[in-house]
Amino acid sequence: MINVQSEDLFTPKIQKRLASKVARSVIFVALLIGLLMSAVVAYLDLKETKEHFIKTVEQVIQTANQPAARAAYNVNDDLAGEVANGLMEYQSIISVTILDDLHNTLTSRSRVLAKSPHRWIADSGFGGLQSFEIELRTLDDPEVKAGFLQVIADPIDIATEFVQRVALEVLVILLQSLIIAGIFSLIFYRLLIGPLQNISKALARTNPDEPLATRLVVPAKNHGDELYVLAESGNRLLQSVAKRIHERDKAETDLRKAAETLEQRIIERTAELAEQYEAAKAASKAKQEFLASMSHEIRTPMAGVLGLADMLLEDKISLETREKVEKIKDATRSLLVIINDILDLSKIDAGKLKLENINYQLHRELNKTLELVEQSAQEKSLELNLQIANDIPANLHGDPTRLRQVLINLLGNAIKFTEEGEITLSVRQEQQSKDLSWLVLKVSDTGIGIPADRLDEIFNEFTQADASISRRYSGTGLGLAISKRLVNIMGGRITVLSEENQGTDFEFRIPLKEADKNTPSPTEDIEPDYYQARRNLVILAVDDNPLNLRIVSALMEKYGHVVHEANTGKEAVDQLSNTVQGEEPDLILMDIRMPEMSGPEATKIIRELDGPIAKTPIIALTADVVEDHVKEYFEAGMNAFVAKPINPTKLLEEINSVLQEPIHEPVFQKEQSA
Repeated sequence: MINVQSEDLFTPKIQKRLASKVARSVIFVALLIGLLMSAVVAYLDLKETKEHFIKTVEQVIQTANQPAARAAYNVNDDLAGEVANGLMEYQSIISVTILDDLHNTLTSRSRVLAKSPHRWIADSGFGGLQSFEIELRTLDDPEVKAGFLQVIADPIDIATEFVQRVALEVLVILLQSLIIAGIFSLIFYRLLIGPLQNISKALARTNPDEPLATRLVVPAKNHGDELYVLAESGNRLLQSVAKRIHERDKAETDLRKAAETLEQRIIERTAELAEQYEAAKAASKAKQEFLASMSHEIRTPMAGVLGLADMLLEDKISLETREKVEKIKDATRSLLVIINDILDLSKIDAGKLKLENINYQLHRELNKTLELVEQSAQEKSLELNLQIANDIPANLHGDPTRLRQVLINLLGNAIKFTEEGEITLSVRQEQQSKDLSWLVLKVSDTGIGIPADRLDEIFNEFTQADASISRRYSGTGLGLAISKRLVNIMGGRITVLSEENQGTDFEFRIPLKEADKNTPSPTEDIEPDYYQARRNLVILAVDDNPLNLRIVSALMEKYGHVVHEANTGKEAVDQLSNTVQGEEPDLILMDIRMPEMSGPEATKIIRELDGPIAKTPIIALTADVVEDHVKEYFEAGMNAFVAKPINPTKLLEEINSVLQEPIHEPVFQKEQSA
């Protein structure tokens, strides 16, 4: 059954058989050669016939030369007519004209142009009508020109004979080619195709499971030639296949044995991978928890330090003491920058950093950035330059906050590592294609530079040019790492060029996107001189840290608000549960991490209380600003959050927002003086 199926499967159709293909190819080549030979023969015949035609006409004209000359010399019209009639007897001549020496016509004869299907060959092959003209001179007076003989010959008869002759020649040549093709096809079949068919049929009948049952043979006349080699090679191949089948059967037996334990190994490996995955999740969660705890534990005392410093600055103290307090605030803010860098790096690594997409004014953002670092540059007597190309649009679309963060890092580094000279921030536009432009920003300095062997590492985390840099200039080595990742997230790239003791150029490019013209341009924010409260609020402040609780209370009391305090979330819930209706607080300022009951837990309970107290706005005051945790604050029912150390302006704005009322109004000294 297998052999029959194989024979049917491997028996090609007639038009697909090698014998048919060879026969067609041989016949095609033979006919092509025959046609080429016919074309050559026809060309040579055409050339010879055309030359013969012209010579014949010229000979006929020469026979009438002297009679025509005498007729022209004697101006004898009758004799000229006889000569013309004689020439017209030649079938190919269709027009004869005899002129005297003054070009006066003595006689003219012509016949109608014969119609023929072969006119095209007469025109294209023989040049169409042939015109001849000779001067007539008599033998008696050869120096005197007697006149002219003009003859027009039509090669149509010659062309007709040529076509008939060539058609016969082509037919004979093609028949000869077909005969030769048949002979060659028969020879190819006997010597090549027939033996190949026998080999093909033998292979088609071969049982794949019993290859040794097949033996490939060729006729005796093919022994020693390529077909014999092919057959013997096929036999060796069949023997090799039989050996491979034996090895396959043995391998399948071994494989079945191995497969019996494979499933168990897969289950064990899957369990290992699941355990590793859970461990990775736990490690990631532990990292987030560590960062949250670190942020909380460091920000909490920092909030107290900054709060106390602000309270001291509001008191009447000596200039020397004020300077010391300002330095305390600067040191605390430096520590806050480090914490924010670590949190930013964590967000980027976790893929949770989200970019803003808003309209902004580039010039304003650049000027604000330079204002932040201007004092540091002035303290070192460094010149701070800004160069902006004129072709950059005024209003752009993107994330101005992250752009400013990158620039502050680069400018801060430039100021830190430059002792004298200048620092330049240059901005230009670079057109890459019709639809893509780049905003290219470069920070150049004349500082200590970076060794060439450290340029590749400068963007790594916690990396500086060498260990002495950290001791001499301080810093964590996170700024450049964060800058590079922020630029990458914005769709750009950052590069550095530097030479030791000559300076450094940091250049980064981000896609330039113009602001939406339908969206109003952003207005410039003017910082108020201070805020004043339009009305007094009753506020419940909740914090387990007495110092932070005191600072928050003092800040709110500064604006005339009445502040009640609670040291834990449970204490806050108890106070609110016992509040008489009508005496509810207007606002709750809630810490997050507290013993006994956390801020979110207390918020959930408050939201379930009866009466208007359940809808009291709650603002989280927290040192834990990890994004996932902030999301939990809102899910618990909090209305807003302010990070510690508390920015008073931010807190006042959030109070206005959650109460949906401008409780705290900004005051500008210029407006009052006006």
